[in-house]
Amino acid sequence: MNVIEIKDKFEAIKANSTYLRVNEQHPLELYLGLNEQGQKTLRYNGTFTPVKIVGNSLLVIKQVKTSLGYSILFSFNSKENFTLFYKLCEDIINQTENCTAQNGYVEIVNRYNLWKKMFYGRKDILSEEEIQGLIGELLFLRDTIIRKYGTTAGLNSWSGPEPTHKDFSNKNDWFEIKSISNNKSSVVISSVEQLESDVEGKLIIFHMEKMSPEFKGCSLNALATEIMTSFALDTDRDLFADKLAEAGYVFNEVYDNYVYNVVKSDTYRVTEDFPRIRYENLPRGIIKVKYEIELSAIEKFREI
Repeated sequence: MNVIEIKDKFEAIKANSTYLRVNEQHPLELYLGLNEQGQKTLRYNGTFTPVKIVGNSLLVIKQVKTSLGYSILFSFNSKENFTLFYKLCEDIINQTENCTAQNGYVEIVNRYNLWKKMFYGRKDILSEEEIQGLIGELLFLRDTIIRKYGTTAGLNSWSGPEPTHKDFSNKNDWFEIKSISNNKSSVVISSVEQLESDVEGKLIIFHMEKMSPEFKGCSLNALATEIMTSFALDTDRDLFADKLAEAGYVFNEVYDNYVYNVVKSDTYRVTEDFPRIRYENLPRGIIKVKYEIELSAIEKFREI
């Protein structure tokens, strides 16, 4: 079942306290509907022993005794950003297709625990520059860092939004990630610390082209969700969610309007003679510096 089908099923329900089974072939009694207050709700009826599950202001969770067992209800307490709730429903429905009545409840709780930090709402959203930057970091995390160091070590190497650290560092390895529009001929370095090191590192530049929302490109919500659902360990999911929160991100439908075609990525070796500002060259009294590097000037440092 996909998000569109879930949306259609919710829209077909007009009365409160009304539920439709998601699929007659699904092994679990899962329902979509509206609760007594008219909130969109995912409901599971089964015979299970409830465990303590805590929701929040955005996602209300109730577990109630019925004549045949128990029900757990996930109700979305918002008038907007429904896609986040639809994606939770989609994940729970699809990931329990091979479950039985004996393990269905446990799997539902596990899937919720994977998603719960995505429901910590915030009203402000990232700027377009921040969106591009975070997409670049997530792409590098997924495609390079986790493959190189493993999931937990890779996540721990990610410093996120802290401007006085490298984006990724593990022992003597460090990487600074930049995302720029494809037609730009320079890259902005936001602080001296970003390229300051006596150890050779890497500057990775993603060249991006903004596309229409309908384009099947790279978007922040889809990328964050893909990475989140790829982790096997709950501790890694929690760590990843914490890193996203530090970067100022929680799921918001607004981000679906920012879709990019990643044209290419270039890797530059930051060696001793790489053009950069070093602390040792700063005049006394200068404590903060932001500067631009022309890409043509660092072509010889680019890895082929």
